[in-house]
Amino acid sequence: MKTVQLPTAISVVALVLSLVSVGVQVRRDSQSPTTAVIGAVGADTAAAVDSQSKPNPSEVDGTVLAPADLEAKLMATSAQLTDKVARLEQGLDGLTRLMRASGLDSAAALWGGGPGTPGPLLEQLGKEAASRAQFQARREELTRRAAESRDKDYARYDPERYSELEELYKTARPGRGADTEEGKTKRTDALNKMLEQYPEAYATGVAVAEQALSEALDGNTGQVETYLQTLRESAQYGDIVTDQGVEALPNIQAFLARQYIEQNRIDEAGALLQDLSANHSDSLIMEPTTGGPPKPPRTVQQVVDELRQQLITTN
Repeated sequence: MKTVQLPTAISVVALVLSLVSVGVQVRRDSQSPTTAVIGAVGADTAAAVDSQSKPNPSEVDGTVLAPADLEAKLMATSAQLTDKVARLEQGLDGLTRLMRASGLDSAAALWGGGPGTPGPLLEQLGKEAASRAQFQARREELTRRAAESRDKDYARYDPERYSELEELYKTARPGRGADTEEGKTKRTDALNKMLEQYPEAYATGVAVAEQALSEALDGNTGQVETYLQTLRESAQYGDIVTDQGVEALPNIQAFLARQYIEQNRIDEAGALLQDLSANHSDSLIMEPTTGGPPKPPRTVQQVVDELRQQLITTN
């Protein structure tokens, strides 16, 4: 079976719909060329065309035309519309061949059966678009709240200490790409210094959370557990949101729950899922992917329901 790339499919279908819409209008106009011209020249000209008893000349766009000239204009307009219809049909034939070659014709039932019947694929696309818009608004709100919390650090410390905090934060944040042992050591030292000298700072909580999420991406369960314990021990770290708008605690716990299920640590997984459902049911889970497009965010409750089903299957 041929595989259709979704963006290409959407583009082709959108173009088909546009051309069909134009084609219907052009056909309608071509069937009534007199109406098209009458609409352009106004009510006075319409009266002149329809009337068989008045030999008076007509006025079109400010120019006086005899009946013979008006008839010639109508014939020319009709010819133009006929030519447009022919070119449109030729384009539609080409699109039809393209759809058959790509396999889109066999997917017609998925796209829909006509006006008012969008089909399951378009319905799913609509739902995903609505979900993405909703989640994007939520992430923007979380990012705003995180920025406000970071501003409290500025008000808490004098300029010199705040400057040191910011430098430590930049060093403690995980880097992208390949990491060296020297880089890891510098990052760990900076993070430990933040925990010792600035334990109440929001930036310290964000640094811990980002390091935990980085370790989660690398599959380092033990390190993630250590950072999660640090976040849990400090009340001010309970609502940490990273600079990317990721809610720290629920995302870290969701990762660990998946790991525990894979490792058959059923009781620990169940405890995490219970905590997630009780305290973070409306939070967003950003699930990373290796290659391919990113997955849309999901609520904690959606993830919890999925993982609980996996627990049932495992048992």
